[in-house]
Amino acid sequence: MIDTFSQVLYNRSTFESILESRVMAMLTKEMMEDIPTLPGVYFFRDRFGEILYIGKAKSLRKRVQSYLSKSRKRPNRTKRLVRHATQISYEICGSELEALLLESRLIKEHQPSYNRALKGNRRDGFIKIDFNDDFPRPEVVWETTVDGARYFGPFSSVKWTHEIISLLFRIFPLRTCEGPITPNPDFRPCLSYHLKRCDAPCAGHVDRETYRLMLDDACCLLEGNPGEVVASLIAKRDGAATELRFERAAALQKQIEKIKRISVFLDVHRR
Repeated sequence: MIDTFSQVLYNRSTFESILESRVMAMLTKEMMEDIPTLPGVYFFRDRFGEILYIGKAKSLRKRVQSYLSKSRKRPNRTKRLVRHATQISYEICGSELEALLLESRLIKEHQPSYNRALKGNRRDGFIKIDFNDDFPRPEVVWETTVDGARYFGPFSSVKWTHEIISLLFRIFPLRTCEGPITPNPDFRPCLSYHLKRCDAPCAGHVDRETYRLMLDDACCLLEGNPGEVVASLIAKRDGAATELRFERAAALQKQIEKIKRISVFLDVHRR
């Protein structure tokens, strides 16, 4: 009985070794020579080109090459993945954080069979700006309609759509309050104005044309054109410095730095 059981274990071990040797024949070091050591996202695909697994890495080459190492401790799920994968592709990212965000979005989008975490139920998010209002404000919606408003997206999830709007409010002093606005100089602005997070159109501290120009910059950023916004702000910054308005120039410089940081975030979550 013991001999029979030992024979079964031996046969199973031998069978797994044969399978693993076949895996190594599929994924070879030669296939990974062109993979860079940069951060990014990698894809395992089957012979039909379908994505089996999506992963992130600080170094794409090191991470993918780790699948070639023979280890009995490797989970059977990973062995099956490598056995069925016949193609490897990748996408380079600017940083490990960007790779993490991109991986999360792509897993939700493609739902690969070998990815367990981060799948979730995807729900598209859009940003709506209704230009029928004199002083529009960005808001999150879940679908688009033909109503004269502008829609941006879809983004990777409603959660990240809210986060994008939050970042917009940190860059541009747009109003966050709901409802129509009738400027009144006698109106007392809210705390956001005193924190320099809103230009208080409700109290007439900013006119409609100036507010719309600021909103145009926000729309340009949402459309994926941060270079145009940055170029415009640089011109304003240099002009303010020439006029010796150094506080204004410093505020514009901070705005430029924030836009450069948010542009990567937007590219990751825009679908």
